[in-house]
Amino acid sequence: MTDVRNMRLHTRPNQSADSAEANRWSFALESAGLGVWDSNLVTGQCYYSSTWKRMLGYREDELGDSGDLWLTLIHPDDKQRAIESGQRHIAGEIPQIETEFRLRHKDGHWVWVLDRGRVVEWDADGKPTRMIGVQTDITDQKNAEHQLALLNQRVELALDAGQIGLWHFNIETETVLWDRRMREIFGIGSGTDEVPRATWHRLLHPEDAAIAEQAVEATFKTGIPMKTSYRIVKPDGEVRHVYALARLVKREGMPEMLMGSIWDITEQVHSAEALAREKDLYRVTLQSIGDAVLTTNVDDIITFANPAAERLLLRSASELIGAPVSGALRLVDEVSEHVLTSSTMRAMENRSTVDRVENAVVVRSDGERRSIRDLASPIFNTAGAVTGSVLVVQDVTNARNLQRELSHAATHDTLTGLLNRRAFEVATASILASPDRRHALLYIDLDRFKMVNDTLGHAAGDALLKLATASMNSVLPHDAVIGRLGGDEFAAVLPSANPEDTKAIAERLIEEIRKVRLEWDGKLQEIGASVGIAFLDDPNLTLNEAVARADAACYAAKAEGRNRTAIYDENTGAAKENLASVQAASGILEALAEGRLEIYGQEIREISDTTENTVYIEILSRMRAPDGTLIAPAEFIPAAERFGLMGIVDRWIIEHTLEQYGERLMATDKVAIALNLSANTISDPTLWSFIKTTTERTNVSPARLIFEITETTAVNNYEAAENFVKEARAAGCRISLDDFGAGLSSFGYLHHFDVDSIKIDGAFIEKLSNSRLNQAVVRSIGSVARELGVDVVAEHIEDTGAVGILRSLGIGFGQGFLFHRPQPLGNLLQDLDVREANS
Repeated sequence: MTDVRNMRLHTRPNQSADSAEANRWSFALESAGLGVWDSNLVTGQCYYSSTWKRMLGYREDELGDSGDLWLTLIHPDDKQRAIESGQRHIAGEIPQIETEFRLRHKDGHWVWVLDRGRVVEWDADGKPTRMIGVQTDITDQKNAEHQLALLNQRVELALDAGQIGLWHFNIETETVLWDRRMREIFGIGSGTDEVPRATWHRLLHPEDAAIAEQAVEATFKTGIPMKTSYRIVKPDGEVRHVYALARLVKREGMPEMLMGSIWDITEQVHSAEALAREKDLYRVTLQSIGDAVLTTNVDDIITFANPAAERLLLRSASELIGAPVSGALRLVDEVSEHVLTSSTMRAMENRSTVDRVENAVVVRSDGERRSIRDLASPIFNTAGAVTGSVLVVQDVTNARNLQRELSHAATHDTLTGLLNRRAFEVATASILASPDRRHALLYIDLDRFKMVNDTLGHAAGDALLKLATASMNSVLPHDAVIGRLGGDEFAAVLPSANPEDTKAIAERLIEEIRKVRLEWDGKLQEIGASVGIAFLDDPNLTLNEAVARADAACYAAKAEGRNRTAIYDENTGAAKENLASVQAASGILEALAEGRLEIYGQEIREISDTTENTVYIEILSRMRAPDGTLIAPAEFIPAAERFGLMGIVDRWIIEHTLEQYGERLMATDKVAIALNLSANTISDPTLWSFIKTTTERTNVSPARLIFEITETTAVNNYEAAENFVKEARAAGCRISLDDFGAGLSSFGYLHHFDVDSIKIDGAFIEKLSNSRLNQAVVRSIGSVARELGVDVVAEHIEDTGAVGILRSLGIGFGQGFLFHRPQPLGNLLQDLDVREANS
């Protein structure tokens, strides 16, 4: 390569003309900034123009004319490509050299050049001998292309990230071009960029088509950029939401063009709709919720209040919003009356999930106090900073009033308003546990109340109880503890009592109760009271003992004529006996709980054969004391009857007998058992269903059961006894009328009860041998029984003389110590098995 001024392409005679031509070429190359090279393919030399050297930052006298000079300056990544371009041209594969590569500038940076050249001389054989070319500095162009590529990459990245499709419409040619993303959004699959104009219109949602088309048309007419959203229906039927932008592009010398972008906003629309629904749900919930809801900012200023808050605080939302919580919600402790700190500030300061205030009262604008419970939770932003709080205030006034009522009802008698038995016992036990034992316990029993209650009805009885309660409250000291123990029984504990004052109070109490007058059905009804007094000065005295002593004293007062008082004295007989009765009743329940009640049996035999022929067994009970000694029925049955425990005892005996001995009983040939029913038991309307269930569970035949009912039971519970007899006999059970002859109406009951046997009262049998009257009574009973076709049993047979008389009088069966002494039922059944095996 050589400077154009030294080019010797051809030898001409007119040297001046050549010189002028060379000067023109040199000027042109200088002006264009082109670097020329001239390579001799035979010698390997290459000449470079001064413009070429200046392009790389060198002077004209630098670098030299080495043929490989350009190879030392070329970028390593471009070298092979440049060499191959020259070789392919020399070989005739391409018409000329045209390639781009980088050359190193003198200061070290790279200069992009466009190299163009070709062979200009050949030898006689047609072999290339000389090649000339020119290199143009295209660095700025390359940098621009690089920047444009980067920009395009950024645009592509933004479009991909935003799922944005691009389109444009050439107004002149009426062609529509969609990019790949547009085709994906509209679901038309891959294909050419050009799509029919009708494609977009066809895929518009019918309800949104007119709006979308009008928006595009408006941009055409006005040139105002379009911004709108609409729905499309993809070919598969899926409905999508899109957001569209478009603008009219005008360039000089170019046809007008409408360019736009579209991106799918379906998820955003659905999220917005869901959020709107959720907000609407929250709004409706907060509007309709019964609890007051307030929200605050970090300064504890109210920013929202629902209608419940307006109702609770008697202030409108506009008044509440902007006000501090402490001013709008003035809280005081329900007990101490201390002003309480708002839980909203505590929740924000402690960043606690929930902070609550209990037992608080809010003072409303009208001065009314409402019991509330509030719960506050902090509100956090996405960075975790507290931005405010939510306060939920529950109006619990009614609930707390109900709680107080329930609490009062749990400890007080609903009719009289006095402490109920349980609460009275707790209060009395607390007094007994205190160091000061100078108290007196009054046990108060209303006289003649049961008669009024039974004859006039419970309404009259309730009215009397209220009047009696008012009388007691008027007499007893204000610091006395008063309770209703049940029915017509009351008790009171008097503090710091001495015997004289206590007795005086008790007598005034009786006097006031005697003044009670109840007008009912045109008649005045009166009652009285008996009061038993027990002093609590014994340090070892328990609650049960204290109540038992007062009850025993009250019973003694009633026994002495009613309407009087009696003080418990362990040295006096009546009170002591009554206390023993109370303790015995208590012992029955303990014995049942601890399994100390035992089942005994006594045989009833035929008078004609008193040694072997057992007809049936009467079930009896014995009680074991805690020390193991045996307690006879006479020592606990009266107490059980007095205190209404016989129903529990009878049921236990029936159930325990059938469960424990029912299988053995059924295995013994034809032996039946007789079960006693007290007045308390037979009054229970569920008695027969209990017996029926028990027999079915234990597989005991009703035909093996005999129920004994006394005259007293029949008299006191005639209707209940009659109903039970009918049900029992219908099931196959037998009925025996016990203690027959003890009352004046014994024979009369035989008209009303269908019985299978009668048992002559033992009082007639014990002295039968020495009493002609007793023999006459027994004779008449036997005669009547034979007429009715029922069996007769004589009980309490203890001498052989009575046996002969009973046999002569036609009495078929007997019971007594002469025949058999009661023994544990298990042992008795075992003896019967042995006897049957030996027979």
